[in-house]
Amino acid sequence: MSIIQKVRKQLSSLFPPIKRFLAWWRYDDQERLRNKVIEIWIRSAQEELLRAHHLLNDIANKPYYEVDVPQNTIDWVVRSIAHYEALKRPTLPLDRRLALRLGMQAPALRRRLLWLLSGFAFAVITTFILGLFTDFPLFHWFPIAILTGLFFYIVCLYTGYKLFPFIRSLTADHTACEHLFHAYLSQIFQQANALLHSRNLKKVPQINTALHAISYQKLQRGSVQESTNNTVTKESKPVPDFKSQSQTLNHHYYPMKQAWERFLTEVLHLKDVSTVSPIHHDSGQTEVFIWDIPSVAFTRWEENITRIEAYLKKPVFFIHRDYDGIGTVGVEIAKQPLPKEIHFQNVINLHAVAQMPESVIVGVNSKGMVTWNYRKIPHGIVAGTTGAGKSTALYSIILQLQRQNHLPMFIDLKGGVSFGFVEDAGYPIATTKEAALELVKSAAQEVERREQLLKEWGVSPDIAVYNEMTGANLPELFVVFDEFAQFTDKWQGLEEGMSCLKAIAAKGRSNGVHLLIATQRPSQESLGSTDFRSNISFRCIGRMDSQTSSQIALGNGAAFERLPSTDYAGLFIVRGTDAPTDSLIKVPFINDMDFRRLFLEYRNPHEGYKVGRNIGYLASQQEVPRNYNDIF
Repeated sequence: MSIIQKVRKQLSSLFPPIKRFLAWWRYDDQERLRNKVIEIWIRSAQEELLRAHHLLNDIANKPYYEVDVPQNTIDWVVRSIAHYEALKRPTLPLDRRLALRLGMQAPALRRRLLWLLSGFAFAVITTFILGLFTDFPLFHWFPIAILTGLFFYIVCLYTGYKLFPFIRSLTADHTACEHLFHAYLSQIFQQANALLHSRNLKKVPQINTALHAISYQKLQRGSVQESTNNTVTKESKPVPDFKSQSQTLNHHYYPMKQAWERFLTEVLHLKDVSTVSPIHHDSGQTEVFIWDIPSVAFTRWEENITRIEAYLKKPVFFIHRDYDGIGTVGVEIAKQPLPKEIHFQNVINLHAVAQMPESVIVGVNSKGMVTWNYRKIPHGIVAGTTGAGKSTALYSIILQLQRQNHLPMFIDLKGGVSFGFVEDAGYPIATTKEAALELVKSAAQEVERREQLLKEWGVSPDIAVYNEMTGANLPELFVVFDEFAQFTDKWQGLEEGMSCLKAIAAKGRSNGVHLLIATQRPSQESLGSTDFRSNISFRCIGRMDSQTSSQIALGNGAAFERLPSTDYAGLFIVRGTDAPTDSLIKVPFINDMDFRRLFLEYRNPHEGYKVGRNIGYLASQQEVPRNYNDIF
């Protein structure tokens, strides 16, 4: 063995640590770097949107004749809000400012320190060379500082531009972008959009000018697209005779014209469809056909949704009343059908969901995510026949509520088959009717107790305001029924249990106590009185076996007529969400084992909370109420 081989053998144990050190020094973990880049990008988008909101707020607090904001600034604000309203995705220009921000923040601290030291060395060498050949002062602090800062700026800018592919890959995934929008930007956008269309700002001439400019641009784009469609149609068809030319001049081409004409003739029984043509708008994922037919009532369009889908071979997204003026009907058609299957982990990020304390993602429709805001719509029902995916929809909602630090309480009258394991994570569960009655009674007592607390503190009827004002940590409670029909079967405690549930349904919204009911076959007996059902406004209804069940669950036959008789798993019709009423959605799929694993990863943060009898718990977390008028 040679001397070199002996030395190499002796030093071989040092090679792995040296390699790890070099890897640690040179490279950041790609996943961590990607998350940091996205975090900085989202934060920048938040700041841009907040800036627009603050500017609108300042304008709203001034008389309209005192607004001195430049028109180009107001145009930027209105364009930004209109862009978010159309896309519902984070947007931020990938410019030099963002590149510098990424270069300054995204890479590791050790690398930025190395850049700074290299810049200082480069500046010293440069000043030394200049001093040798010119009268430039040697090692003067001012030029060294200037050159160091310039070098550091150039390196940070170059590195920031190299990180743009992370953002471009994310923006290519529309579903992930919409999820980030709902998690971080939707609340700010809704406030800014409401402020932009408020009564005070409508009086400001600069804002009216910007809004009219955007409306004109949309109209111009629509006209260009319509003329393009006409040109393509004329070029593709053979030269017609004189009669055909006169008909072409009188009637514009629009997509699916033959299918629409058959529908108008055979279903709406119009005699001369050649005199009727819609205005067509392309909205991206959907397209809108605006009809102005005074002889056809709006209810006839609603009643024939299934017929429209059958003739056009495409799903109806929504039918708008008075879409472009009184009497007009906007039939919005989805361009593509919903996906066959979507998986929970591809749609819902539980870490991001934790930042959405007021809503949960229910599913996906033709335009993106569909969310349920349980602060506005407090109670819900999930229903569907066997194989519809009722349990999957319920699992998805429960996991999101758990990660948002709320307190679900389970009633599983099938002996705990579905939710018996939740007790291992510290969550209450009732598996018998007697235990379910006790749990429902304690929830009703909690409503009364919280109502009294809000009165004593004199705060608005909102538990979130109470928590913020007092520093308390009263959780949002969700009474989850796995099969509600078994609880409403005739038994000794049914009357008392239903009276408690009616009290929760009537007064639970402001007190943070919610009902989430799951049932397989809704009926008048299983859902109680009409008053009780009217308070459960969020509906997520899958395939129903009969017209009667659909009528009870939704108030119409859509769950029986619109949903297919086969391959209906995961398809639901929702009401009480941010999507239009009775929208068709696809809920994310998650199996029982994955649900159990994810649920048990997170222990109940309110394990010591005694529902309905929790005076001692509250006394340790909040001050004694006092009269704040004494301060003044």
